[in-house]
Amino acid sequence: MTDPTVTRLFGGPGSGKTTALLDRVEDILEDDSVDVRDVLVVSYTRAAAAEIRERLAERLDVSARSLKGNVCTMHAKAYELLDLSRGDVVGEDDKEAFCAEYGIEFEDQHGGAGRRTARSTTIGNKIIATSQWLQRTEREVADWYDVPFQWDVEEVRLPPEIDPNAQQGNKYTPTWSTDDDRIDIPEAIRAWRTYKGENGLVGFADMLERVAGRSLVPSVEYLVIDEFQDITTLQYDVFEEWRPHMKQVLIAGDDDQVVYAWQGADPDLLLDTRVDNDEILPNSYRLPSEILNVVNKEIRHIDKRQEKDLRPRKEGGSVEAVESPSMLELVRNVRYTVDDEDGSVMCLFRARYQMFDFIDEFIGHGIPFTMLTDGRMWTDRLQDYVAAIEQLEADEPVTLLEARRLADMLQASAFGTNDRETLYDLLDDREEAADTDDLTAITVEPDAVTERVPFMPGPESAADMVRKVTSFQRKSMDAYFAGDYRGADPDAVRVGTIHSAKGREADHVFLATDLTEKVVEQMAASVDDPTAVPGVDEFTKTTNPVPVLTDNERRVFYVGMSRARERLVILENLVSGAPTLPISVILFNERREEPAQELVETVQASVSVPEPEP
Repeated sequence: MTDPTVTRLFGGPGSGKTTALLDRVEDILEDDSVDVRDVLVVSYTRAAAAEIRERLAERLDVSARSLKGNVCTMHAKAYELLDLSRGDVVGEDDKEAFCAEYGIEFEDQHGGAGRRTARSTTIGNKIIATSQWLQRTEREVADWYDVPFQWDVEEVRLPPEIDPNAQQGNKYTPTWSTDDDRIDIPEAIRAWRTYKGENGLVGFADMLERVAGRSLVPSVEYLVIDEFQDITTLQYDVFEEWRPHMKQVLIAGDDDQVVYAWQGADPDLLLDTRVDNDEILPNSYRLPSEILNVVNKEIRHIDKRQEKDLRPRKEGGSVEAVESPSMLELVRNVRYTVDDEDGSVMCLFRARYQMFDFIDEFIGHGIPFTMLTDGRMWTDRLQDYVAAIEQLEADEPVTLLEARRLADMLQASAFGTNDRETLYDLLDDREEAADTDDLTAITVEPDAVTERVPFMPGPESAADMVRKVTSFQRKSMDAYFAGDYRGADPDAVRVGTIHSAKGREADHVFLATDLTEKVVEQMAASVDDPTAVPGVDEFTKTTNPVPVLTDNERRVFYVGMSRARERLVILENLVSGAPTLPISVILFNERREEPAQELVETVQASVSVPEPEP
């Protein structure tokens, strides 16, 4: 083993970090003695890994599939090193079976076709999540109550020294009465871990523990880790195990863009790691000066961070602050933006249920849109189905791909006495006879389809005759065909949580500042003394408006605000019933009485960024 050269690459929002990372990989591969199989690129999420894989494959002129073992998540590489199969990995069924056996409530977070409005907080889900969090952060089971959320003392037994329901046997041994049937969380965690062992099951954290414990190292000489700010203590241990076996190591990230703190991500691991070289990308290719001023003001309330001093993309841009708008006002603003402005739109919320509140109001306008958080809206298959309906209505050919989507999604009644397979047979014959594998380059004449689908729906009945769709998709189709937005690009308007927007951008970003009681609870639990927060008697989950923003939450909103290329609209007190996070707390870390737009103007007058590059 040798001591590798370790380079740390800091990249702020829109600074081209992924491009710079790929440039470094190409530089490595310029050495004739180095093959792509000698390089491992790790990213935090599967989506991020897939994007890097696609972009690197294009640069190297190879298939993305061929790079799957060399561009992946750390968990995927652990899966490979441990030679696991799918049956070895913990699934939702396994969690449900354990909870049923143990006698606690569990909710399958991925089951059913209905929308999931929030991450489940049933006791079974919380116990299993706590076990994983303890492993990720390398804590003992005894630290179970120190998770980033609070426990219901009426449901679980907290440690006797802090449990108001604990019985004092004597002053030295606080205990619980024999009829206290609250759940003993450490006992439940140990039972879950025993259950996994007895059934030969491995969780994601278990994988990494085994890789680190067995010193399993990938057969590569160059290690690149993207989104390093999101790794956990356990993942860092794996990195430390791998590092001495490498020739060169590159870690890339932005400590200001940590959005997975609730999973154990720790920006200090990026800031404090031992490195030989530091590089800071100097330019934001996304943010104009006015928006960069505001996001810089927001994030600089964090004491420990790496300053980036980014140069803006250009002078200008705009930031609007709106107090107490209605959801209808937001919907109208988005619609006016779509009608009157060029560019893309993104609507971001702190929680899923808030996003659905917006969608409920927005969906009736017929503007197709994409959900960042959940792909079950204007998916590729739905777009192809709608395009086929429109083309056939106009008596124009459809692509083979559109025809296949149509055949798959139509209800059986559309075929009358015909068999659906007759349409599939025709499409198979056309594909076999074609000189290309590109289904979008093969056309099918309209008569060939309608002969086999005698009850082909038109636009007015397209949503009624479709199967395998959600209620939201059906409503969205109805509104689309009834409205004025035929042919609009569904990617022009995207809706999601702030977390789902990471790595993305839009010309116009609408950001709601409202929090949830769960988030406020987490924040209150992380404050050293919740009774000492200025402006309130006690900081709890019901405190409203929220008087303080913790570093972790500040990073989340920084990510949301920094998605905007031209215009940022910050909406305070939008979601009815949600705890309000004032814009003054975001910008100045304290409650202020000035109008929100005036606060933005104060920032613009007091903060400046470097000049854009000529």
